[in-house]
Amino acid sequence: MSSDLYKGSRKVGALKALWQNTRDFPKDLSFSAFISGFLVVLVAATGPIVIMLQAADSGHFTKEQTATWICSSWAMSGLFGLYLSLRYRMPMIGSTSTAAIVLLVTSLKSHSIEEAVASYIIVAVLFIIVGALKLMPKIMKVIPHQLVMAMLAGVLFSFGLNIFVNFTVEPWLISAMVLAYFLARIFKLRAPVIPVLAVGTLLSVLTHKAHFHAPHFGITHLVWVSPHFTFGSLINLALPMFILTLATQFAPGFAVLKTNGYKAPHSASLVTSGVMSLLSAGYLNSGVNTSAITASIAVGEHADPDRSTRYTSGVVTGIFYIAAGIVGSSILTLFSALPAAMLAGLAGLALFPALATSLHESLSENKGREAALVTLLVTISGLHPLQLGSPFWGLVAGVILYALPNLRSRSA
Repeated sequence: MSSDLYKGSRKVGALKALWQNTRDFPKDLSFSAFISGFLVVLVAATGPIVIMLQAADSGHFTKEQTATWICSSWAMSGLFGLYLSLRYRMPMIGSTSTAAIVLLVTSLKSHSIEEAVASYIIVAVLFIIVGALKLMPKIMKVIPHQLVMAMLAGVLFSFGLNIFVNFTVEPWLISAMVLAYFLARIFKLRAPVIPVLAVGTLLSVLTHKAHFHAPHFGITHLVWVSPHFTFGSLINLALPMFILTLATQFAPGFAVLKTNGYKAPHSASLVTSGVMSLLSAGYLNSGVNTSAITASIAVGEHADPDRSTRYTSGVVTGIFYIAAGIVGSSILTLFSALPAAMLAGLAGLALFPALATSLHESLSENKGREAALVTLLVTISGLHPLQLGSPFWGLVAGVILYALPNLRSRSA
């Protein structure tokens, strides 16, 4: 049925489909879809935002620049999901690339904010080209999936490690947060990071480690940053961000839709992502794409048993994302009051599933396992010959070692 809806939405014009589905939205909306959409944004406002704050700290962003980044990222994620959900009548969930943000935590220590903006522009243009020419399947075949996942695991590794590094600083706080996470997983809660945040915040308040000041509630005032294009930012930022986002956001995001009976609009998603990211890059938006981690919250049967009306969860997610982006500076004020050890623990636990999945997918197959291990270790090492970052060298080393057996067999 959903495939028929998709085909029908392509036959009618975009404006007609948008108008018709917008008119249908109020009567199609269910309470479960509303809650699912709210939950997606709540998860984004608890886990990924902490990683964004760490990246902003690495890049020495001002408070205004950090608030601008949060606002533009969430607002564009909302517009992305809102437009595509209404256009194709399916729950399209937008988000920023978690892998790209994690990459920025280390890369912004050696690259300026202006170089970061330049890399966002490059990645956005590449998405438009890939979407318009339908090149994604070909690109994904060039670099083995397990090497991409090994690079991702290497980028995520320090976040998992920091959970237990901070155990020596706040042993009781970190222990309680880890316990809350695993209890949430045992009881199969849809968003385990939320009870982790609740436990961490409660203990921080009780132990007087949280310092809440009078929060400033208001609309975020955006600041513009002009790009500065360099070869180093192209290799260390744009190229890894492009590959990681394709492999860890778009590909699994489309897979989630397919698993739930939808035929994802691949080209439209990539082009829409590229256009929205390009227009907002100067406002520090690191890119908008399909969601992979939180998509399952709003795409499955628990969001709405009826697939034909489940698009409403995507619409609700988009509305809440835009609203959260508008008041992003207020959310930033609340998180700045929490202790650093708690935020490090929260970021690590939020990335636990992604780290476990990337490690498994990089090392699960015998073929190329050692090449993937080299990619993982080089990425973790932090080495940067020629001022090119370790994720780049990890991927280069892995691709060369992965190809060696094939070269030998051809020459034999």
